[in-house]
This record gives sequence, C-alpha cells and structure tokens, in this order.
Amino acid sequence: MFCLVATIAALFTTACNRGRGVEAAREDRAPNATPAEQDFMMKAAMANLSEIAMARLALTKSQNEDVKDFANMIERDHQAALEDLTDLMKEKGVSLPRTLSPETKMDIEALTALSGPELDRQFVNNMVADHQKALEMFRDQVNIAQSPDVRKYAEGLLPKLEMHLEKAQRLQSKLFAGGRK
Repeated sequence: MFCLVATIAALFTTACNRGRGVEAAREDRAPNATPAEQDFMMKAAMANLSEIAMARLALTKSQNEDVKDFANMIERDHQAALEDLTDLMKEKGVSLPRTLSPETKMDIEALTALSGPELDRQFVNNMVADHQKALEMFRDQVNIAQSPDVRKYAEGLLPKLEMHLEKAQRLQSKLFAGGRK
C-alpha cells in the first residue's frame, strides 16, 4: 500500500512540476477557455492521471507479459498526453487537478487487493471502460470546442485512444479465454 501511495504522490509531483508547472494557472487571472473547455481539460487530466496510476500498479503487480506490455504503453502514452495537456492548461489559465477522483481511488484500491489473473482481468476491464468513456468525451469536445487549441488536443488524441481501446479489447478477449492465443 505504501508503494501505491508513493506512486500516486510521484504522479502528481511530476504532473504539477512539468516545465515551469502550472504557475500561470495559479495566478489570479481568469481562464481563457469556455466553461465546457475547462471542464473537459479537468476531466481529461483526471483520466490521464487515472490511467497512469492504474498502469503503474499493473506494471508492479502483474506477472503477465502481455498485460505488462499494455500497461507500459498506457503509462507512456498517457504521460505524454498529460504533459501536453498540462501545457495547454497553463496556457489557458486552468489549474491541474491535485487529487485522483474518488472513483479512481476505489478502482486502485480494488486492483491493489487483487493478484494474478484476477488483477490482470480487472485492470484490462477498467482500461476498456475508461477508454470507452474517454473516447466519448474527446469526440464530444471535438464537436463543441470553441478554442482551436482545445479542439486540436482532443482531435490529436482520438487515434491513440481508439488504438488503446482496440488493444484493451483484444487483451480482454485473450484473458477471458484463458490466455489462449
């Protein structure tokens, strides 16, 4: 459990200290994004932080090489997406979230309690569900974003999120079929 807390703390330290961090967002200036865009950026940041935290947990606990490879890809891709988003949020004057959502905390606690194939299956189930939600959120934002920067961020991540979902679904099928190829 200590490792989990340390991992989550490191996540937020990394995200909050990116480059010059989100110092501009902490200034007392009004965000230059619509409320919907601000909401999207906050939710996207939370989603990235969630995926990174769960991937790191799977990397440390899983014994399945396919799951570890997938978790490594998720961590790497969502870390890059979070870094880009952190820059965008700074530019737009929107503060980065400081904590994980209660839902994510519950998911991580549940994953922490599991091991072996149960952990692998639950991690992949979470990745499928999370990426389905993220795709819906990003597609909606592409249609409603007024800021070209926010639209570009959402559009840019759609192919990667779609690829993550497809890989998660293939891995899910493999894990629930007893690992047969």
